[in-house]
Amino acid sequence: MRYCLRQLIIVVMRWLGVIRLCQFIRRKQVVILTIHGVMDDQNNPVWKPLRPQLSRSKLEEYLRVLSRRYRFVSLSDAVEMLQGPKPMQPYSMVLTFDDGYRNNFTHALPILRRYNAPATFFVPTGFLENARPFWFDRLDYALQQAQVNGREVKVGSFTMCLDSSNRETLRESYKRLRRTAKKQQMSDLEFLREMEQLASQLEEESGRALSDIQEKDDWSAVITWEQIRTIGNGDVSIGSHTVDHIRLSLVEPEIAHEQLARSKRDIEIHTGKPCLSLCFPNGSFTDETITLARECGYLCGLTTKEGLNCVGDDIMKLRRVNLPTYGSVSELLARLCGLSQVLSCIKACLMRSKLGQTTGT
Repeated sequence: MRYCLRQLIIVVMRWLGVIRLCQFIRRKQVVILTIHGVMDDQNNPVWKPLRPQLSRSKLEEYLRVLSRRYRFVSLSDAVEMLQGPKPMQPYSMVLTFDDGYRNNFTHALPILRRYNAPATFFVPTGFLENARPFWFDRLDYALQQAQVNGREVKVGSFTMCLDSSNRETLRESYKRLRRTAKKQQMSDLEFLREMEQLASQLEEESGRALSDIQEKDDWSAVITWEQIRTIGNGDVSIGSHTVDHIRLSLVEPEIAHEQLARSKRDIEIHTGKPCLSLCFPNGSFTDETITLARECGYLCGLTTKEGLNCVGDDIMKLRRVNLPTYGSVSELLARLCGLSQVLSCIKACLMRSKLGQTTGT
């Protein structure tokens, strides 16, 4: 009910021109969009991840509307505008793709080119060298193959009971498992070992593993260097997503430096172009991480913090807006102009006020 009311408010504000006004006010701020995978359900009958990906039709719908309101620019041009050497172009928007999924290139790129939209693709180079599923895709597949209803799983000090009585309850269980497990106090290397061990145990029980089908699986396959070299055109740039998709704030500085330096070197060797941009996996970084990144030669860093970017902002901490898998165009436009965040703040204030009145009585 609350969601429907929120949607109604957003639609009314769009009809009244409020969203256009907010967009005009923020016209000299750069919008950077985040996209992960682009895939259609009907294209892969083998399995369907619990973690949804953006469909091609939805991407097309979004870009059709955004192309009328924004100017698509490259990440390098946006950085120059934010730093000052290049004049700010109003309504500038950058498209970025994380994780290096093959479908970003095979499914999304043709759509981007129809709208003359350049993009930066952030790849974890270790996965291009040694093809394997990400832990979250591997575990997603394993949970759907094994008998897990009522099973207790443990990660660090966290224990939970899985509910696979239907697909929706399994999706919610997996979401809770991912989110809570990531909050455990452990190094990222230890975390990855525990998640891989859990997936391995489930694979042994079911006799099925995502790695067995990944080469032909459009959901989880990662791009190869050979495929990157065949893309052509100057509308694609490749940025670093570390070597092993490591949360950089949760490993030793020596490991973080190796992940940053090696991924940059690999990208430059295989593409023949300088790698100047970095996307922090899971938005995980510290001030020390940024210092290491600068020492390695990166000029900009992208986070998962939501928001727009102004001239003078720290370009090693660029904010982005996640392109929603589902939702209306009106809702997306509200997020891009900052109106959605304002509504969320108002809602939070009202809830605190209501809570205070309840406590007071």
